[in-house]
Amino acid sequence: RFQGHQGTVWSVSFSPDGQYIATAADDGTTRLWNLNGQQVAQFQGHRKAVRSVSFSPDGKYIATAADDHTARLWPVENLEQLLVRGCNWLHDYLENNSNVSDRNLCNQNKITLL
Repeated sequence: RFQGHQGTVWSVSFSPDGQYIATAADDGTTRLWNLNGQQVAQFQGHRKAVRSVSFSPDGKYIATAADDHTARLWPVENLEQLLVRGCNWLHDYLENNSNVSDRNLCNQNKITLL
């Protein structure tokens, strides 16, 4: 089950390698999910509902079209996705290393710079 969008999900696309799903919705966002239903990236920039989403044949880009009369091309390996992966790794590291004093670097997949 994939939960996170507000409103109707208008379009769904599988990545060429079958490892990810992209969704486009009324809330103006496009989201990238793994097959376990975990969100790994969110693409924001459209001002209205995103009606269509599709992966490029090589899986490196996602194309979106929205009710704001724009189409956008998003790199799949962008900074936001790398930060999410970084937070997941850091969370695992902190769980396994009790001697680390600051455990609040990542909160809801956002890195806090100290």
